[in-house]
Amino acid sequence: MKLDAKDFKRLQWAIAFLVLMALVGGGSVWTSRQLQKNSEKAFKEASAARHDIQSKLARAQEEQQELRDKIGRFQGLKSRGYIGPEQRLDWIETVARIKATRRIFRLDYEFAPQRPVDASILPGGATAGGFEIMSSQMRLQMQLLHEGELLSFLAELREAVQALIQVRSCTLERLPPGNADRGNNAQLKAECVLEWITLREGK
Repeated sequence: MKLDAKDFKRLQWAIAFLVLMALVGGGSVWTSRQLQKNSEKAFKEASAARHDIQSKLARAQEEQQELRDKIGRFQGLKSRGYIGPEQRLDWIETVARIKATRRIFRLDYEFAPQRPVDASILPGGATAGGFEIMSSQMRLQMQLLHEGELLSFLAELREAVQALIQVRSCTLERLPPGNADRGNNAQLKAECVLEWITLREGK
């Protein structure tokens, strides 16, 4: 079969059309892939932005709850009398009342002058949130029938006074026969060091 000039011309147009269609098809595929990539990128960016917003919202809610907790703790400390000048006279009266009520055989004590709490009690220092953390040390000696009397005394003392009481040290010794004060049946001698802690507004 022979092809004349007219046939070659028609073939040229057909070949050109096929090439054009191939280019169009390839361009469509490339465009589709680019659109898909752009869509995936936009989705990832939107997801990241949404996650960032959710994280910031969660942090804000946590900070709000933490602030509420701090306010609640502050109000609790204030209502217990932990904030402000020490109420030493009230403390002395409370100790005397508990001694009489519980019929403790012997109770002697001495308060040291108030001072900033030392590092052995609070390693972070004696200041916090605009307050100075103060302590009045009490050296206590008691004669008791049994150790339960000491525990009950400390528990009632903590509930009754306007201060945070921390037991620094406490020792119990059995009294030798005849060493108790005349007129009592004490079996034990207790020697304790207590820290009476309050908060004072910073200057």
